Amino acid sequence: MKQHGGAMLWPSELYTFFTTIKKVFIGFYGRLVRIKVFGEEMWRELRSNAIVVANHVTGADSIILQIALKRRLFLLAARKWFQGRFIRFFMIFFCDMIPVAREMRACNLLGIKRALALLGHRQSLALYPAGHMSRDGSMPEIYNGAAYLAFKSGVPIVTVYLKNLALGPQTGSGPRIDETLEGLGSVAHNIFNRKIEVYIAPPIYPRKEVVDRKEEIKRLNAEIRSSFDELHQKASLS
Repeated sequence: MKQHGGAMLWPSELYTFFTTIKKVFIGFYGRLVRIKVFGEEMWRELRSNAIVVANHVTGADSIILQIALKRRLFLLAARKWFQGRFIRFFMIFFCDMIPVAREMRACNLLGIKRALALLGHRQSLALYPAGHMSRDGSMPEIYNGAAYLAFKSGVPIVTVYLKNLALGPQTGSGPRIDETLEGLGSVAHNIFNRKIEVYIAPPIYPRKEVVDRKEEIKRLNAEIRSSFDELHQKASLS
């Protein structure tokens, strides 16, 4: 079975015993938190799968996104999270994650192929276009991953802004506090969080029959930036 890449996806890549475990966990976690969703009607009216882009605040972000959007999301994540067979297996089959690097390099080829194959099977993806966590909720930069995938697949991009998530321990604030501990801490700290807010923007559609790939990716990134800034402003006024 090809876990990462190839034109075909085996059924076991999409639906496994571990998929059921994940679904049960997210359902249980969703009963413990309270999420207020703004713009839910735009997501509900979307007639296709989507590439979800969001600000990256805590390690609990991907869980909150799937609860708020009520949809399974395959998450593009940094390759550093896939070191070791057990961790790699857990990330792939329990967390639905696909390893990629920030830059569009040759080492990303298998991950990008897998992402495009999933989009072709009407699955939705999620990624953090800034490429790293920003605890203040900002999106300081936007890498080309989401725009490239939208350009290649024709699938729309949906920008989401996350607000009021409880933070895990600050990475590097102690000798043993790393990103893994921050992630586990943020998941625990948000269990009874009743103040989470999720803002959803209208879909951004890639243009059909575009010849200049670089210009289209540039346009899509500008649309993501504008959309995110509008959501950020709306969230700051609430």
